[in-house]
Parts: sequence; structure tokens; C-alpha cells
Amino acid sequence: MLAYIPYYIITAIVLLIVTWYRKTVSGKEHEYVVKLEAMDDENRILREKFEVLRLAEEDTRARESATVGLYEITRDMSAQLKFNDIFKVFSYFLKANFNFKKCELLVLEKDETSSNHLGKIYGVWREDPMLGSERVVDYEKMIKYFLAHPERIYISNIKGSAETEEMGLNDPTTASILGIPLLVGGKIVAILTIENLSGDELEKFGILAMELSLEINKVFLYETVEKTAITDSLTGLYVRRYFAERLDEELGRSARQGLKFSFLMLDIDDFKKVNDTYGHLVGDVVLKDIGRIIRENIREIDLACRYGGEEFAAMLPETSKEGAFVVAERIRKRTGEHIFRAYDERLRLTVSLGVAAYPEDSSNQPGLIEAADQALYKGKRSGKNVVCKHDK
Repeated sequence: MLAYIPYYIITAIVLLIVTWYRKTVSGKEHEYVVKLEAMDDENRILREKFEVLRLAEEDTRARESATVGLYEITRDMSAQLKFNDIFKVFSYFLKANFNFKKCELLVLEKDETSSNHLGKIYGVWREDPMLGSERVVDYEKMIKYFLAHPERIYISNIKGSAETEEMGLNDPTTASILGIPLLVGGKIVAILTIENLSGDELEKFGILAMELSLEINKVFLYETVEKTAITDSLTGLYVRRYFAERLDEELGRSARQGLKFSFLMLDIDDFKKVNDTYGHLVGDVVLKDIGRIIRENIREIDLACRYGGEEFAAMLPETSKEGAFVVAERIRKRTGEHIFRAYDERLRLTVSLGVAAYPEDSSNQPGLIEAADQALYKGKRSGKNVVCKHDK
């Protein structure tokens, strides 16, 4: 029956079917394209969110690592009780976690006029400096500058700074310097400086500086307690017990290394008359002045103590008997020239000293003390205001 359907009708039907199919397929294709584009957008958004989360995780891990690092260095520094040991821990952490050129800790101390000046200095380089690259820094001017500006100071253009040039900080390899005053009880006790620290590390270094400041406070407290325990409150010299311990150590070192060693005993002539005539308050001023005269006329490696009452002692490592005699004479002369000002009184006094030496006079502490004591009282019997060497 289909054979009787005209050809043009069949052709029209086929065209209609083809048109319908094309429209259907085209619509589906468009639908799929739209869905694919939507999926691409979703993937892009997910990738962006993932990247944000990844960066956030990295930042969190970095902050966590920094926090753990700060905790660890705080713990390690807290285990130390000396400036040198604390700065060693600080330096190790600094070199492992920061990019910089040089870092220095300037510990301040006060002189007799209560002015701050440099007491000790600790330094660390990120890389070992080249031979001959060390410059001459005027630390006193640096301290004066930072004390005049007690806030944190960051100078990013060293070459253009007249202040840094005056301090001796200008050189081609230094681009910036950060100075942070460290406070204890509201007073500046040290200054921490670091050169060529990158800007994004300033905040982290500031936190580290705060931790160091806390540890320095602990060191000051420890040293104060330790000093109180081993020094005589009136004269500032060491107490006899601590002096005896150090004397044993020094005798042992001299024996091991074959070194000479000398010992002084000092007694204030007619001190009892001072107390009887002027009272103990004047006597205390005399003792304090004698302690200062002794300190000013011995070396930093020497050690002096208030041995008892008006007697003093001093050990002079690596010093012959002849050398010790010169030191004793200097102390005797300075004392005789000194005017003791106590309240309304003005006094002149003298001292006598005995000198003994290791190993010729004795090889042990009791024998050395006895030899110096014998020399001292031999001198006092001869007329006082004299230095006498022990002779066997």
C-alpha cells in the first residue's frame, strides 16, 4: 500500500523527521554544553577554594612551626642563667630561622654618675665575615642614640643616614639596621641590634626580642642574688668563704700549669682608734673606701675579699712576688694619699701589707695565708704603713 504513496510525500516526511531529529540533537547538545560550562565553573571555584585552603593550611603550619620554635627557644633560654649561654641559644635559633647580616646584644651598666655605658657585647654573624671587613663601631655613640630614642628604631637607608655614619655603621654591605631597647622594670638594660633583616621578618623578630628581654630580666635577678650571696655588702668585695673557694681553684690551676701565684694580706693601721674616736659609722666609710682603693689598683683577673674586720686579702694569679710587691706598694701609697671623708670628719690613714707567693712560700692555701699574715705583722711591728715580703 506504501507503493501508492507519492514520492514527494515520503520526501516531506523524511525531511520532517530529519528536522525534528536535528532540533532534538541540537537542543541536547546545547544542554550538554551548558552543563559542561557550569561544571567547569564549579571546578574553577572549587580549585580556587582549594588553593585558598592550601595557602591557609601552609600559613597555619608556618605559624604553628614558628610558635613551636619560639616555645622551644624560650624553654632552652630559660634553662640558662648566664648572658653568654642565653645568647648562644638565641644565636643558634636566629641563624636557623632568619635572614640577616649581623646581630648584637649590647648589655648596659651604670658608672659612678649613673650614666649608661657599654658593659658587655655579644654578637653573631649569619655568615662568617670576610677577613678585614670588620668596621670600627662607636658603641658609646650608638648607645647614646638609642637611649635618646627609647622606642624601636628601624633605619632602612643606612647610606642616607647621618646618625649611622657618625656611629660607624655605614658600609656597602649594610642596607638596614633595627634597634630594639630591652627593658627590665621599665628601664633600658640592653639594646638588641640586627642588620639587613627583611621587612616580613620584623614582627617575628620583635616577638623573639620580647622573649630575650624576659630572659635577661631573669639573669639580672639571678646575678643580683648570686652577688648578694658572695659579696660583702659594705665594701663590695667578695666574702671570705667564696674567696677561699676561688683561692683553692687558682692554686690548683697554678700547680697544673706551672704558673706563679701571689697573695696579699692588708690591715688598716690603728683602725680601732678610728672606731673608738669617731664611731662605727665613720669606720664603715673607711672600710668602704679601702675596698674601692683595692679594686681600683688590681687587675680584672685578680680577686679581693674582706677577710674579716679591718683585714683584706687579694689573690694575684700569674704574678711573681716582686710583681705583687709593686701592686701592694701602689695600694699602700694610694691609701696614704686618700682623704677619708666621713660625715663631718676628714681623716688620713695608712695600711700595712704582707706578700707571699706560690710555690716558694707555700704550696697550699693555709700555708700561703699564714706566710702573708706573718709578713704583714712583721711589717706592722717595724713601724706600720709598710709592705713586707715573706722570707723563709
